[in-house]
Amino acid sequence: MLRNYFKIAWRNIRANKLFTALNIAGLAIGMCVCIILFSFVNTELSFDTMYSDSENIYRVNMETSEDYGFETWATMPNAVGPAITEDIPQVKKMTRLIKDDFGATASLKIGDKNFTENALYLADSTLFKMFDFNFITGNSQSAFSKPKSIVLSKSTKERLFGEQEAMGQLITVNNRDTLQVSGVYLDLPKNSSIDCNMVYNIMDSWMGTNVYWSNASYETYLQLQPKANVTEVEKQATNLIDKYVDKDGQYFTKFFLQPLTKIHLYSTDIREGYSSKLGSISTIKSLSFLSILVLFIACINYMNLATANSRKRAKSIGMNKVLGANRRHMLFLFYVETAILVLFSIVIGYAASFVALPLFKSITGYELAFSDLLATPIIIGLLLIWIVVTGVAGSYPAISMSNISPLVLVNKSKKKGSASELVRKGLVVFQFAASIILIIAVTIILQQMAFIKNKNLGYDPNGIVAVSIKSAENKQQVQNLMQALLKQSNVISISATQSMPGSNESGRAVRKLATDNNGLPIASCRTEGNIVKTLKLKLLAGNELPEKIATGDSTVYTLINEKVLNYLDYKTADEAVGKIINTELGDKAIISGVVENFNFNSLKEDIGGYMYYKSLAAPEGIRTLLVRYNTSNLPQFIGQVQKTFNESLPNTAFDYEFVDKHVAQLYASEEKTAHTATIFSVLAIFIACLGLFGLAAFTAEQRTKEIGVRKVLGATIASITQLLSKDFLKLVLVAFLIAVPVAYWLMHKWLLNFAYRTEISWWVFAFAGVVAIIIALATVSFQAIKAAIANPVKSLRTE
Repeated sequence: MLRNYFKIAWRNIRANKLFTALNIAGLAIGMCVCIILFSFVNTELSFDTMYSDSENIYRVNMETSEDYGFETWATMPNAVGPAITEDIPQVKKMTRLIKDDFGATASLKIGDKNFTENALYLADSTLFKMFDFNFITGNSQSAFSKPKSIVLSKSTKERLFGEQEAMGQLITVNNRDTLQVSGVYLDLPKNSSIDCNMVYNIMDSWMGTNVYWSNASYETYLQLQPKANVTEVEKQATNLIDKYVDKDGQYFTKFFLQPLTKIHLYSTDIREGYSSKLGSISTIKSLSFLSILVLFIACINYMNLATANSRKRAKSIGMNKVLGANRRHMLFLFYVETAILVLFSIVIGYAASFVALPLFKSITGYELAFSDLLATPIIIGLLLIWIVVTGVAGSYPAISMSNISPLVLVNKSKKKGSASELVRKGLVVFQFAASIILIIAVTIILQQMAFIKNKNLGYDPNGIVAVSIKSAENKQQVQNLMQALLKQSNVISISATQSMPGSNESGRAVRKLATDNNGLPIASCRTEGNIVKTLKLKLLAGNELPEKIATGDSTVYTLINEKVLNYLDYKTADEAVGKIINTELGDKAIISGVVENFNFNSLKEDIGGYMYYKSLAAPEGIRTLLVRYNTSNLPQFIGQVQKTFNESLPNTAFDYEFVDKHVAQLYASEEKTAHTATIFSVLAIFIACLGLFGLAAFTAEQRTKEIGVRKVLGATIASITQLLSKDFLKLVLVAFLIAVPVAYWLMHKWLLNFAYRTEISWWVFAFAGVVAIIIALATVSFQAIKAAIANPVKSLRTE
């Protein structure tokens, strides 16, 4: 009997080629989307689970005080880890991790060759055991047994040394430290938050030997004893603040532990971490929801087309029942038919997912390998999808059509307003409501991204290249480089600074009085002048920082923004010029000038206090040359800059970054969201159109004789097209009314993530409605016009 069910199901599938093709196309697209996104989600959820003690490893995060906005930081003072290990018995192991030079790109010199490295870390030797480093040369016990040792990943070793033996080779870092290679380890897994390419001993640096509770730049990881009480450890760690830190110095108030396996997806609101592989649980949820939505819309197509075809199947069902088939037999028949269609769709969708991987990367920026699609959870997931989609998509058609009475053999009448027709209309409304919501969402996301790109930041990041000079051997080399660059015709101005805006500035506080315990947290950046001209800041009062400071002058010259000016309660910018400012930089700090507020951080954040300063005894170093240029031939210009750089700093690797690219990177996740939402909207709308196309074809077929009579009586093609289209347009209008409030609520919540945001305009909703109507009309009109121009003789000759 089972074999007969398959035969009948296959015969019915072949007999309705149009509906079968539409169903398989919609379901296959939905399957392809789900397979790719489930693979991505599976990869994201697998982060850091490969380590043998991952369930007992935690990163210590800290909460800052009110002065620093109660922010959560992933970094802390280097004294925290040793204090926790010494005072809390439930802690089995600790390691500290910090990028060389606080995250700046390192310059490496090996023999007569220069290289750059973005993932050079300092760490305690416990790092290798805690995170299961697999050494292929050397071992974790002896890696740091000798002073000034460094270990490399396999890919880094090949990049630096090729086929040559690396053990014992010398690497000079930033023209400062000469380290000897003591080991090579296999590259860390791609789903590891720890992303070290090179590691040397933190105890070979002042960063490890000078233990302090002030500068918060170190990630600290703990491995707890099995079954340790995490809450108790957090409480004991927080108590250490009062034990070791004076009240005046407590700019952090609480420590808490974040499970290692949660770091990747749950750190978007945590600042200052070093990992380059952070994800977002909200992205996972959004992509999962969108993929399920696309697949559900495809399921709705199947339900609509299957039930719309019920009249054609009615006599067959009635005959089967007359011959003894009961409702259970018919249910099983329809589920078998659905299962075959879904299986075909899965096979096609799975094959298409391999082809679509490059497209997925180009759209979202996320990279998946073929092996990710072959992972065991994905294969099991395909089986579950087959079962679930068969159950969901096949449920309503099976239940609806299995209830058809054998009396249909003698009754040709059609009951208007039947339950199946109402359900069908409801499903079409759902499809188009979802599509309209997606159109509105994509429009607002693109509008916000355009707003961000076009907003006046208060400075001009375009036309500036930031060149790293932190590895210069002396000041004279930097002076020579600046003078040589200024001679180039394409160079407008140069400013030697600690960093580019929003990258590696120092955190300080401005106080109204030196005796105040509280103050305004600010970002401070050392510069050697010309910063106003180079960044095109708007100077409100005073002067640019001096180009030269006389020998013996201990004054700290500062350039503050309006945020600091307002905090200090000056009524005008002119009033502040020449006044002393308490900035933790000594007693002789004065305000040289005031600039208009500028967005040095993301537009997701309000503008904070900012200060440029210049001093002979500045505690921070000069790391970056900001070079403003005027040329459209960037390759040639960068080539000239590199040549000049290599002549002035021969022992330093050339490393640069365009400031406008750095600013754009602040919104990379939003750009990915915009691209992803756009492609999902197109797919969802396309699948909905497939269903609408099928329903229009069915409607036209059902009303063939009516159309023939109308044409004989003089009806025009336009009137017949309008007749067949108006019912669908009514459904689209209902969908629009449902979609508008839902879309407004969703996008209003999304825009709240930005301190500076566009307004939600009425035209966005009107645009989405018009687009939906045009799409529906274009889809339905094809079948309507086809039916309208058909020869009425063919439809009426049997009457």
